[in-house]
Amino acid sequence: MTDLPITFVGHPWSPMGMAEQLRGYLRACTAIGLPYQVYDLFRHAPRDDPAHTAAIGDRETTSLPPGIRIFHINGDEVPTALAALAARGDDFAAGVNIIVPAWELPRYPAVWARHLARFNEVWAMSRFVADSLATAKIASVMMGATVQPTPGPYLPRGFFGIRESAFVLLNFFDLSSYVARKNPHAVLALMARLRAEHPAADIQLVLKVKNADRDAQAWAADIADDPRIKLITTPLDQHAVTSLVNACDCFVSLHRAEGFGRGLGEAMALGRMALGTGWSGNTDFMDSDNALLVRHTMRPVKANEYPHGKHQSWAEPDINHACDLLRPILADPARGRALARRAQADVLRTHGNRAIGLRVLGRLSKGSEEGWALPIPAKGRAPLNPQT
Repeated sequence: MTDLPITFVGHPWSPMGMAEQLRGYLRACTAIGLPYQVYDLFRHAPRDDPAHTAAIGDRETTSLPPGIRIFHINGDEVPTALAALAARGDDFAAGVNIIVPAWELPRYPAVWARHLARFNEVWAMSRFVADSLATAKIASVMMGATVQPTPGPYLPRGFFGIRESAFVLLNFFDLSSYVARKNPHAVLALMARLRAEHPAADIQLVLKVKNADRDAQAWAADIADDPRIKLITTPLDQHAVTSLVNACDCFVSLHRAEGFGRGLGEAMALGRMALGTGWSGNTDFMDSDNALLVRHTMRPVKANEYPHGKHQSWAEPDINHACDLLRPILADPARGRALARRAQADVLRTHGNRAIGLRVLGRLSKGSEEGWALPIPAKGRAPLNPQT
């Protein structure tokens, strides 16, 4: 057999979602003993997060080797990425190139589809993304992504200024990235209704805001005097982010669209409840038996709400239904804990490190049979072909 390395290509040191998806694939390969290397495309991100260092270890390479390259980048990044490779003398054509793009609307932009066609294969992180790619005539292999975090110990609630006694709802959003999609205003409306219904209840809403320097003052002006709302605007490293999710009782995402829904999945993997809009990528791992799925209607994407949104639609979650779902949980906390245990078991079975690692292993083995890849011996580790 011929050694053919796997190289994960993208932004391994960045704090953004696509980078965490890449690092998740590293953990997935480690879980099944599949060897790999890591290639940083642009080399701009600081290398000061201990969790990133632990995930990447000594596997980084400064030149792109031949073999199988798995790119965790979006379609619009492809021309810049290929130009960066060429500028360093790395040969894109010297290997088997796979891309795992994200997208959040029902139809994938045709202008980006042309870039994806340069790859040997496209992997989809969710059925929603696969269906979106299909509208642009891009065939994909359903692969998913891992949501299993690095084990604790985690930072306690007190580190974040969260009340120990409270039932804590947590929401993440980014003020620099089309706020309409994450829809944090709906989460504030949900909190207002819960407060009106349960004026004496010990409920706390925690909002983690990324890139908060842009509009944080406007947000803070509306909620600064509300003792039930905790706004966290300071940057957190990966361990602190995971600790914050672990500190909540229920992760809330009243999104209009998600390509995958990592925050919801990670909360479930940590044994926390997840309340989310019942549409788009998160429905791969959320259902009415393991999560609080919020009803929705579909409505057109308005001008300037999202790129390539013209003639597309997304979800409008029903806040009243979100309240209905939380009401029995607040009345009976044991019911919520049982739901969270079921969620954890389900999501780790389908989107845990080992589950995704075996999916990668199986697909690369199939590629070998189809002639677009060569076998990869994992010396002293799991064989490439699970049947041998």
